[in-house]
Amino acid sequence: MALKQQVKYTIGKESSVAPGTAVARTAIIPIRDIGSLDRDITKKTDPLIAGLGMDVGEYAVAGDVKGSIPLSPRPCTGWGHILKGMFETEGTPAEIVGVIRIKYTGSSESCKITTSLGGKTITSAIGALGAESADAAFGTDGVIDLTAAATDKVGEVVSVIEAYADYECTLVTGAVGTAVVSVVQDTYQAKGKYAFLFLTGVSTGAYLHRFNPDLTLGTERNPYSVQVDGVGDNRLYDGIVFNKLSLSAALKADLEGEVEVLGMGETIGQEASVLTAPTAKPYKFGGGFTSIAGTKYSYVRKHAFSFDNGHNADGYGQDEIDRVYQQRGKFVADGSMTLRLDSTSVAERPKCEAGTKLAVQAYYFEVENSFLLSVAGLMLIEMPYAEISEQPKVEANGDALDIGIKFKAFNPGSATDYEDPVYVSVLTADSAAY
Repeated sequence: MALKQQVKYTIGKESSVAPGTAVARTAIIPIRDIGSLDRDITKKTDPLIAGLGMDVGEYAVAGDVKGSIPLSPRPCTGWGHILKGMFETEGTPAEIVGVIRIKYTGSSESCKITTSLGGKTITSAIGALGAESADAAFGTDGVIDLTAAATDKVGEVVSVIEAYADYECTLVTGAVGTAVVSVVQDTYQAKGKYAFLFLTGVSTGAYLHRFNPDLTLGTERNPYSVQVDGVGDNRLYDGIVFNKLSLSAALKADLEGEVEVLGMGETIGQEASVLTAPTAKPYKFGGGFTSIAGTKYSYVRKHAFSFDNGHNADGYGQDEIDRVYQQRGKFVADGSMTLRLDSTSVAERPKCEAGTKLAVQAYYFEVENSFLLSVAGLMLIEMPYAEISEQPKVEANGDALDIGIKFKAFNPGSATDYEDPVYVSVLTADSAAY
């Protein structure tokens, strides 16, 4: 008797220049259900009229590898492949000893935070947007040196920044006494949102993988080979691209996901995979973090995020009946959340009509820590330039009232938009890029 618990999905990364050429599967995809990935056949009725009172037959005109894979996201290799395939662009992994979040609370229009991996510095510049200058009240002439005795440990960095009059700084994960080597290099806006900084070091076994969508004209998402075992046969699908990723989480539950895929070919009769399940635990909703425009919300009932590559489903040619090429379209990222209705959350309503640009940020922790030195498995989702896409609606939650907010990410493209339109950051045990 076949059992759902015997189903296994495994994945391998194909060559980007030869999509549809199957490769060895190297990791397990963390699934929560059997999914619908399969090869569907479209048939056409023979048009011949032969005086027999019936159709004379039909024949196959298209093969369509597609379906959805229900996911249980967690800090493991298989989840890393899903994110890489979805977004394509990945920063250089670095071993992380701490993650901190900084928000500027002063009166200046902008606070531009710049981090230097090689220089081992955190710099803050404030002022008019696009014309910021070093904040003399931040470090020494606007610079914190991570090699200095007063700021070479995780907790010291947090304490020093938190003590500045116009800044908030909180430790997200890591041990306060851990030595800091440097910081992952990037540029952030810290006014009206949080800047999440990743402090580097050694001996935690936690590596940062930070993804954002490749929007370069003419580039395509990398293809993958996916094998499905235990569904009556072991089937291999090649040329798989990840078209749409949906994530959701709610109170008293963990983060769930689903990815819709398009593929090229199917090969049946595969040897069953011997790869073993990941030891990492799922991401939980409780204990996480939600922020809109730099306002942290504690009373959050649920979240949903969606990322869509808009692939062309009709990538067919004349040589065969299966899909022969993959072509992405417009990238879309949006989501929703439900908050407790109060004086803070209701103030988000006017931002819909006003078209206010705002940052949406959320993170989740692994149920159990996979790493050392108090570093937890973390997944951070950021949309720095989102807008509220529909007038927020008041919703009944029993006898209480909540407010539902829908948002959508945008890519303004201005020189003063210092960050990419979407980031998904995870800490995993994998030291190499996916």
